[in-house]
Amino acid sequence: MAEPQAERPRLCVFPDLSRPQSAADIETWCQPHRKIFGEFSSSSFGDFQTVFDQPQEYIMELTFNQAAKGVNKEFTVNIMDTCERCNGKGNEPGTKVQHCHYCGGSGMETINTGPFVMRSTCRRCGGRGSIIITPCVVCRGAGQAKQKKRVMVPVPAGVEDGQTVRMPVGKREIFITFRVQKSPVFRRDGADIHSDLFISIAQALLGGTARAQGLYETINLTIPPGTQTDQKIRMGGKGIPRINSYGYGDHYIHIKIRVPKRLTSRQQNLILSYAEDETDVEGTVNGVTLTSSGKRSTGN
Repeated sequence: MAEPQAERPRLCVFPDLSRPQSAADIETWCQPHRKIFGEFSSSSFGDFQTVFDQPQEYIMELTFNQAAKGVNKEFTVNIMDTCERCNGKGNEPGTKVQHCHYCGGSGMETINTGPFVMRSTCRRCGGRGSIIITPCVVCRGAGQAKQKKRVMVPVPAGVEDGQTVRMPVGKREIFITFRVQKSPVFRRDGADIHSDLFISIAQALLGGTARAQGLYETINLTIPPGTQTDQKIRMGGKGIPRINSYGYGDHYIHIKIRVPKRLTSRQQNLILSYAEDETDVEGTVNGVTLTSSGKRSTGN
């Protein structure tokens, strides 16, 4: 099956200007002429080469800590860049190229369309001004070849999942989109981070100290007496750097009270004794009954 041929530019047919023309007639023959200007123009509107120069996109996996603190990470890319064998010239090293007689070596050809003269890229030499007789064995005359390169990517501290950066590689540019893994310890909210800290019942009631894992170091906390579950302790400036501003976010530590599933006999007796003195209990407590005098008793 024959391959479909690319559509050639339509040349407009100019009307007989010796007779009066209506506005509709003029618009009819001007439309294809505008199309030709768009196809052969050297401006950005008619330059289709930019389609092939779009930067390639890559995905980079990061851990939570790498994204939060920043890291220099080595990365392998396959990119179309200047052929290293022919240095982008397209011909095999040591061979000569032939002067293009079609455009006179200018790389541009002239198209006459009635009263208009337009210049476009030479169809014979592709704008080079010369004809390659012996193409480069690597790039086959294109002047560019796919190359594998290892680059060092400076990941800025504070990047978020899905953010994209643009980076030059050789004479090209690439887009790198970051995919940040979830942390088993921290939860992120912009530049702020959140984590949980489990404390005992005794620490919650009487207060004390505890150690929490921070993003940069271990944090020593003072637990005030009467601490409630889900109470938050704010550590100012211990969060993630603000990527588009100055300073750091905060680290919020959420207190979780760990309730033991089993008690020793002594612990159970002490808890029952405490339960006898409780006055703000809604409902009942196993092992504690209400006496006729209104006092709570363990029944011992």
